[in-house]
Amino acid sequence: MSESKMELIIQAYELVKEHGGTRSASRESGIARSTLQYRLKAGRAAGIIDDSDIGYTSPVKIEDDIPVDDIVDHLHTRFKQRKKHRESKKWSKIRMHTDEPVGLLWLGDPHIDDNHCDWDSLREHLDIIQSNEGIYGCSLGDQQNNWVGRLGRLYGEQDTSHKTAWKLVEWLIEEMNPMILIGGNHDMWSGAGDPLKWMAQTDCLFENWEARIALTFPNKRECRIVAAHDMPGHSQWNPLHAQIKAAKFKSNAHLYISGHRHNWALAQIELVEQETTAWLARARGYKYHDTYAFVKGFEQQKFGQAILQVIDPTNPSEVSWVQCFADPHEGAEYLRYRRSLRK
Repeated sequence: MSESKMELIIQAYELVKEHGGTRSASRESGIARSTLQYRLKAGRAAGIIDDSDIGYTSPVKIEDDIPVDDIVDHLHTRFKQRKKHRESKKWSKIRMHTDEPVGLLWLGDPHIDDNHCDWDSLREHLDIIQSNEGIYGCSLGDQQNNWVGRLGRLYGEQDTSHKTAWKLVEWLIEEMNPMILIGGNHDMWSGAGDPLKWMAQTDCLFENWEARIALTFPNKRECRIVAAHDMPGHSQWNPLHAQIKAAKFKSNAHLYISGHRHNWALAQIELVEQETTAWLARARGYKYHDTYAFVKGFEQQKFGQAILQVIDPTNPSEVSWVQCFADPHEGAEYLRYRRSLRK
């Protein structure tokens, strides 16, 4: 204990002894009563003072928590673990077990409980995942409407109840068996107890809003993907403005993809400074008729519900070893062709 702290303890002891209690000592000295009590307590614990002659003996107090030094140590340990956790997400590495070409089918926002969910396309795309070897399901978020707060009134405009919606979401996750699952804003409205986190399988990478993934293959090829429910940046003239912004200023990936805005676009560009090429993609999702879009005058698109990314780690071309398709059927056919070259 420092000398200055010891002096403060002795001063508090003498004031309380002189005035007959902490209340009178506080009133006469101007020192807060709680401060005097704290200093007396510290003095007793350190064996510096014996206040038995003050005129009374306070009852033994059992603290309601562990010592503050233990709390500090605990919080420090948790911070180090959380920092380590966050740093590990800079690029979440998924290790592929073979060099076989693979496909990642990125599903746009399903909104599976909405009256206008495009079940024709959704079931077709789930069948592509299930019936093609090497194609893995990936979701860009907003599995359901999940109306909360003042938006809860919108349940009056759909036939599916909240309870049934969760059953549909669970069905979707099981059918998709996702490799990567992104939580969108509608999903995140569930808060800390989001059931989606528990529905995700243990071998599924789950992240709210954005995930940065590095698919690593045995031949050391690595495909980096920035997948987000949405990315910052908007232009009424270019639906891929946010993706271009991310590609040029944020990271060095082979695919930048998002959903959220219920429109789609697909492009491949060369990033000269990074000495690589990148795909820019936005998936429209499965909400076929959007009342909000109708009222705002946005055009209703028919295609681009999902984007199929095909990765062939044995293809030496920096331009074509990663391909993306707005038509998942055509993409699946291309993947089968690439896999056939290995036989």
